[in-house]
Amino acid sequence: MHTGVGDHRKLVILGSIMVVVAALGVLVTVLRQDESPTGGEPSAEADRHVVTTSLETAPAQAWTLDVGRLTDNPGDVLLPMPYQLESYYGYGGILDAGDLMIAAVAHPLPEVAGQSGRPVGDVTLVGIRPTDGSPAWKTRIGRVTQCSPEVEAAVLACWERRRIAFVDTTSGTLLAELGTDFDINGAQISGSTVYVSGSGTDGGTQAPVLTSGTVTDLTANFRRTFGTLDGGAPVHTVPDSNAVIAVVRGPGDPQYVYTVFDLDSGATRFTFEGDSLQPVGDGLFLVSRGSRSGTVGTQDLLAADGSTIRSIPIPSYRSPTFPSKPSSPPPMFLGDGAYDPASGDELWRSPALVKDESSGRSSALVAVVGSTALVTSPDSKTITGLDLRSGRQLWQTPWEDAYWVRGGATDGEHFAFGDYTGTHAIRASDGEIVWSVPWPGDTDPRQIQVSSAGGSLMVSWLDHVAVSR
Repeated sequence: MHTGVGDHRKLVILGSIMVVVAALGVLVTVLRQDESPTGGEPSAEADRHVVTTSLETAPAQAWTLDVGRLTDNPGDVLLPMPYQLESYYGYGGILDAGDLMIAAVAHPLPEVAGQSGRPVGDVTLVGIRPTDGSPAWKTRIGRVTQCSPEVEAAVLACWERRRIAFVDTTSGTLLAELGTDFDINGAQISGSTVYVSGSGTDGGTQAPVLTSGTVTDLTANFRRTFGTLDGGAPVHTVPDSNAVIAVVRGPGDPQYVYTVFDLDSGATRFTFEGDSLQPVGDGLFLVSRGSRSGTVGTQDLLAADGSTIRSIPIPSYRSPTFPSKPSSPPPMFLGDGAYDPASGDELWRSPALVKDESSGRSSALVAVVGSTALVTSPDSKTITGLDLRSGRQLWQTPWEDAYWVRGGATDGEHFAFGDYTGTHAIRASDGEIVWSVPWPGDTDPRQIQVSSAGGSLMVSWLDHVAVSR
């Protein structure tokens, strides 16, 4: 099933990356689009971290973030949007919502002994214009712990333990504030449907809860309790796969037990015991077993019903979200191979798609631009372009800091990225570096992120956000 998708944007952050960046400074939360199925023109869902400004030459800095412009209350601080909104930890962040950037500000309260973060009062969301950094709207939503890592049909959900609020990100209008009789641990919007998950009481025992409804009626479609699961088991909806994924901790081997349910009917599809289960491609699942420190273990690609399609010959940890603007429908990258995202058929393989690190083998893919997949090699200190259709090497560019290439943005012809020395742009068709801008002398390269915001290039570190156009 594919639910109606309006202005569909998904956000994915790997927990480990978020923790590291959070400890360093500003979090710039960027949006990820899932791989589109093959066939026909590439859908908008294949595009992510895209700028509308040409990257043939270095864009000029348009503005820097000024927290004072975002609030009417002196002393308010920038919170790490969209997470940890109940406390201030000394750093902040913004959410790239496409046409706008969204910030969360609040006033710090007195410190509480034994707490690492400083409590804050009511949270105000601010829509920021990417053109000049000015506030487009300000909406007070009360105390919340986090916002949903999704912006769908221009609606953002934010919640605390038993209250959820919905904001129209176009105008800042507070659409609704609703209470629940269960503890909320997640919310997702798909088309006009709102899914809220949490933990509630079922017959006197705690059990996971999932509701499906609208911004004004959370249970308009259904309220479902998973009585056979442990009360602390989180459930996550995957509307594009018509699935619900629940996970409980195993006895040690396996580490976890995953149960995949049908989203429409609630029927159990299959269970998997292992280390991880991830939705990939068009309704498929990637599972791993035996992954420990320093090794990935084994990986298999499963169909929607849990049957095995194939083993991944050279498995790897998957790449975090990377810039992508392909000129044709992209394949699904798993380990050292490219696969059809609908059938799971192998299209081509290349050893350049993976790299060995102390934590285990990981993806070397850093961007998909036009008809080129860009990969890096810390060993050979190179950036390499692979043909997206065949995997054939198109070019190879020596790059001393290849191990540090990360984040970035694309205009469909170039890949702009950060490394240990500055921001650079490489042309995807031939591998030529077209420009480089060094970091300011007083910055720590480990704290800097290069990404996109509102169609513009964004560079951030600590409490500094600079947007170039």
